Amino acid sequence: MEDLSKKTRSTEAQVRLWKYAAWTLPFVALAAVVFSSFIGLDTLFDKTVVIISSTFFAIAVFWWWWALHKLLDIVKIMDATARSLQWVKNSIGSIKKDLQDHDSNR
Repeated sequence: MEDLSKKTRSTEAQVRLWKYAAWTLPFVALAAVVFSSFIGLDTLFDKTVVIISSTFFAIAVFWWWWALHKLLDIVKIMDATARSLQWVKNSIGSIKKDLQDHDSNR
């Protein structure tokens, strides 16, 4: 259970960082594009758009892989839970059978 709590805290911290980046970076990028456009330097504007577009693409790909790995973690946890519940079900069935056998021996 401790490992699950550690993973949960780690995921919460990562989600907090992604939310902050998703809230902040688009506005910073938009400000950079508007600023370079107002200055009137077309080559600077073009370079700014290419850099920002490339950065957004790289972040989107990185986020996608991060999200897939978190989904895989969730699936693994659900599988472990299902196996544990099956074990509990089998144990309860075994105890029930033992109690029935014990009562029939009386």
